[in-house]
Amino acid sequence: MTPWTVQLITLLGVALGALASFVSTRLVDRSRWQREEKLRWDTKRLECYSEFSAAIMRFINIEDRMAAGLGLPAAVEPLNADPGLLALATAEADVSLYWAQLLILGSPEVVRTAQDWRNEAWQLESFARGYRNDPADFVTAAQRRREARKRFYAAVRADLGILTGDIPVDLGMREPEGIQEADSD
Repeated sequence: MTPWTVQLITLLGVALGALASFVSTRLVDRSRWQREEKLRWDTKRLECYSEFSAAIMRFINIEDRMAAGLGLPAAVEPLNADPGLLALATAEADVSLYWAQLLILGSPEVVRTAQDWRNEAWQLESFARGYRNDPADFVTAAQRRREARKRFYAAVRADLGILTGDIPVDLGMREPEGIQEADSD
């Protein structure tokens, strides 16, 4: 082999090595960027879902307290209408704010289940405002709202890749005195 052929083969080897190094570095960097980007959006979605959940739970708690103040079977401290209506309006504004964020960041399934939960919460609002007053209907509406909450949390967990099993519907719920609910699971 002539010296220039050896030099050409060496030069091609160096060029091929440099190209391979560039491609592998580029692929590793791209993979890292994609992981970091996914983590960033997962973190933002978790924050959004948590804020929406906390806001709607505050709204529901106020509704339950107002309903208890009207004599409906709710296992919470009763709240009179005057301070309750003001607190309810504030809580509803918070739900609307976090709902807008959820529409932007949420998966279609999370948005659908969040809307179901909001609809069930609005059903309870009619009891809190005194438009409806049947205790049996209130218990049924409260159960439907808990089931909607369970579906929302299941959708959120699936969206975030948290697959550790189902959460019970009535986890952490106190039963009002004298009311027995049927187990839905």
